[in-house]
Amino acid sequence: MKSLTCGEEFRFNGVVSLQQGENWLAPWRVPFDEARLYFPEGGIGRAAMPSGVSIALVTDAAHIEMDYLCSRCPDNIIELAEDVQQLESVDVVVNGRRLGRHALSALKTQKTLRLDLGDAGGGSRLVEIWLPLYAQFRLIDLRVEESANASSPVPNPRRWVHYGGSLSQGMGADSPLTNYVQSSRWRTDLDLVSVARGKGTHMEPLFADLIAGLRPRYVTMAVGGMIYLTGSLNQYTYLTNLLGFVKRIIDAVPDCEVVVIVPPMSPRYRDLKGPGGMTAAEMVEMHYAAVETVMKWGDKRVHQVRQWADADEPDFLADGIHLTSSAHRRYGQYLAREIRECVG
Repeated sequence: MKSLTCGEEFRFNGVVSLQQGENWLAPWRVPFDEARLYFPEGGIGRAAMPSGVSIALVTDAAHIEMDYLCSRCPDNIIELAEDVQQLESVDVVVNGRRLGRHALSALKTQKTLRLDLGDAGGGSRLVEIWLPLYAQFRLIDLRVEESANASSPVPNPRRWVHYGGSLSQGMGADSPLTNYVQSSRWRTDLDLVSVARGKGTHMEPLFADLIAGLRPRYVTMAVGGMIYLTGSLNQYTYLTNLLGFVKRIIDAVPDCEVVVIVPPMSPRYRDLKGPGGMTAAEMVEMHYAAVETVMKWGDKRVHQVRQWADADEPDFLADGIHLTSSAHRRYGQYLAREIRECVG
């Protein structure tokens, strides 16, 4: 087997930055050397959990070996999951066909994943290894057979950025590609960058600037749920923060279209007042009014998808915030239909 070179023979798709270690590469979803600015409350490791990131190469190899080091997420996340392998697995895709989920070892020791891709029939194929949703990951080495060819895919200029919280990062999804964000793909020619993170989506200006710097054609932003749960914004500040967040992006990227989503929540929260003094139902109505105001300002570049109405209590994990694996798929399908109606 021979080792491959990043940038020449494979690439990381969906990354914001790459951290170079002594013998490893770590994909980050924020600039890793500025991570503390994006996570002032701590927990910066969430940005090193590569949700929405893939290792991609064009190759005629029948076998791939990947040396890696993977770190397990905190116990409170593991306890919430239906299956720990949901958090620590990769999905392997060949020419758009998903071959299946492969569990990684998240014990902070070097391990090797061996993949059998089958006979390429003499031709090259696009191979994608979609990285874990909720485990930090470092690539140590990627290898193919000595006789195989490999090259880095041409970067896709049509970028879609998703901004969301822990549900968007994939909590509850069965594997990286069954996360609702992936299931919501309304077209196949987009390069996803996910800046979703646990305890996030307070419409921080720094994240708006990060998104604008990625020059996206489309932005989907799932906001409102964490704000209700924490009280970080209220009826006096929600509109101005939403308007400012969207305006920073659209002013910088004039051809960008923004779709604003409010995440589903368990019915148990509907009439329960959060720290900000609003019930979940009141928060959603405030959200709708704010988005409609922003849409009037943003002309045809700002769109809205209303909260998923088909979610019931059995669709949620124990906390009533994160969806089960089956609900992830259904929610993603709902969003794909609605987003397609908005932006085509």
